[in-house]
Amino acid sequence: MESASGKITLKKATMSDIKEIAELIYITEPEPEVEWGYGSEREMKQVLESLMKNKNNRFSLKNFVVAKIDDKLVGMALLINGKDISKLTINSEKKVLKFQKGLLNKLGYIYSSIKDFLVYKKECEDDEFYISNIAIKKEYRGNGYAKIMIDKISKMAKKKGYNKVSLVAKNDKLIKFYETLGFNLINKRIRRMVSQI
Repeated sequence: MESASGKITLKKATMSDIKEIAELIYITEPEPEVEWGYGSEREMKQVLESLMKNKNNRFSLKNFVVAKIDDKLVGMALLINGKDISKLTINSEKKVLKFQKGLLNKLGYIYSSIKDFLVYKKECEDDEFYISNIAIKKEYRGNGYAKIMIDKISKMAKKKGYNKVSLVAKNDKLIKFYETLGFNLINKRIRRMVSQI
């Protein structure tokens, strides 16, 4: 798809993208404290940015791709190999726990993490390429960029040897959107969806 200013490209995220990614990914999480601990929005984004700068965790910068038009960031996606998700999530949680101030916040974060695990258990299977988060900047929405990103992500997954791409829709409205892109609802309770590629 062409825009007035050029073609959308999908690239590996770089250090210069961190602030914009943090803003975008934050809005994709209905309960950000489960991911980045307790504190103000600013404090949670600082934890997220710190995680992005560290290796071997769910939110490592190497797991992000950004969609750009003429070097302007349009959107982002957090992509994880299904077989790696458990290990990377545990590593993230350990790092987030260290950022928590005070015993009550530490205990609250541990409780939230356990509760989240019990609800989701397994976000994806080992043989799936997982889209953990995907977002388009507000000013670029409604132009079909999410569809373009998912098409490009599916091609990336295929090149890596995957036959399935999965995600968890954050709300019921998104289920309908992802169904138009070829995803099937596998688990209604957690809104887990899979697309064969």
